[in-house]
Amino acid sequence: GLMAMQSGMTLSWTSPTIVYLESNTSFLSPIDDTQGSWVSSLMPLGAVVGALPAGKVADAIGRKLSIMITTLPLLLSWLMIILLPSLGSLYAARFIGGIGSGAVCVLVPLYIGEIAEASIRGALGSFFALSFSTGVVFSYIVGAYTTYTVFNIACCAMLIPFLLVFYFLPESPIWLVQNNRMKEAEKSLIALRGVHYEPKPEITVLQEEADRVMRSRGGFRDLIGTRAGRKALGTCLGLMWFQQMCGIDAVLFYTETIFKEAASSIEPSLATIIIGLIEVVMAFVVTITIDRFGRKPLLVLSGTAMTLCLGVLGYYFKLLSDNYDIKSIAWLPLTCLGLFNVVFSVGFGSVPFAVISELFPPETKGVAISMSIIVNWSLVFVVTKFYPSMILSIGKAKTFWFFSSMAALSAVFVFMFVPETKGKTLQEIQTKLAIKKSKIKKVLNMEPV
Repeated sequence: GLMAMQSGMTLSWTSPTIVYLESNTSFLSPIDDTQGSWVSSLMPLGAVVGALPAGKVADAIGRKLSIMITTLPLLLSWLMIILLPSLGSLYAARFIGGIGSGAVCVLVPLYIGEIAEASIRGALGSFFALSFSTGVVFSYIVGAYTTYTVFNIACCAMLIPFLLVFYFLPESPIWLVQNNRMKEAEKSLIALRGVHYEPKPEITVLQEEADRVMRSRGGFRDLIGTRAGRKALGTCLGLMWFQQMCGIDAVLFYTETIFKEAASSIEPSLATIIIGLIEVVMAFVVTITIDRFGRKPLLVLSGTAMTLCLGVLGYYFKLLSDNYDIKSIAWLPLTCLGLFNVVFSVGFGSVPFAVISELFPPETKGVAISMSIIVNWSLVFVVTKFYPSMILSIGKAKTFWFFSSMAALSAVFVFMFVPETKGKTLQEIQTKLAIKKSKIKKVLNMEPV
């Protein structure tokens, strides 16, 4: 959770700072829109680099140590921002911080998926998104009410609690069994399940899985070599695509700028904090409801409602650009973006991270999650780098209508292609993925003899 918070802080760092860096009070000469877009987008570009080897590294040295290593680029990033006040060092720091954040987004869902029991796996998977959102709102609040230097010191200091508790984290029992460290696996399961838990039955199941893994190469060929693997990969890549193309990171990176340009009746920094708090509250709601309502209904609801919120926001900007008097509806941007964050958090903000930790067997989970996160961060880079260009070329209204159309397509995609994983074991999920749709329809349409 603490490392997910770091990723959230690093991602949303630009929202309170870009306005400052573009002002005459900045320690730099005021940066222009192009420089600002690079400050924003170099972080997700670094995240692609960090996510790329993360799964394989975790398979080689373990989940626990891999997560620990991610603190190094994050720490270096904050120190560079604090100690080296220049635009070049800021670019480098954002890229390096992105490397750590990208690795975190691979390793933490992987770790959670392997330590959690099936009955609470969805809730724990969503806890990653809750922690991420907490990091976002931390940046919004501290960045709004402290100086640039104090803000960055506070972000850096948030690494300390993780370093203090790191020693007590149990290693993934699945990874330990795969590496024939049975005694350690038993201790890990007892630490995770409670002192009265009998680990041997679960160890037996994990050993059977490990034997199957040993007979498999566990690489990209295994991932696409089965129907279940191809469907799972397509599902995850689709979820990553729609999560980003609905424009969430344009909102996260440029929240304060959006409210400033919208001539909102509320102070931009305050509106930004409200948006962040909404995201945290809703991420918590999803954490306690995902295993009650299931993944698919939440995603469909999320995609449908985002379509409406973004469509209305686009219409507001259309009225603004046409010089209509919008004073009577100056509250609309906050309402639309607030509701957008609510419905995004309910579905596409939290659920995809739970789903990608559930759909793959252990031998391909590392490479699959890495691929999914790489696609995700690549799209974050595209959206954050070119959002300012879209605004200039087609205007704010059409930009948000584009995001609205992507949200509509996301609901269709989920309804047609995403399997429900609520309460199912990993083996049951794999079996369901392997069945052809035609076979399912044939079974459903069979009439009794």
